[in-house]
Amino acid sequence: MHLDPQNHGKIAELVRISVLGWSAALLTMSYMGWLPKMDPTFIASLLSGTLAGYGITRASKSEEQESAPTVITAKPPAKKP
Repeated sequence: MHLDPQNHGKIAELVRISVLGWSAALLTMSYMGWLPKMDPTFIASLLSGTLAGYGITRASKSEEQESAPTVITAKPPAKKP
């Protein structure tokens, strides 16, 4: 079977979308308890790798979010004389 070079991109995209859907479905079923004996580590790595291929990555905390929050104490209301 001979494939046209134009179809290689379509086939590659179809495979990536298939792996994305398959890994998301298995990971979801694992977290819901439908696949109790499955180790989700490998499936999660496939999912994150496929998402990274689309440019979607996990958000990381910025330096501002990592610093301790500022606590502002309120003054009690003034009493009437």
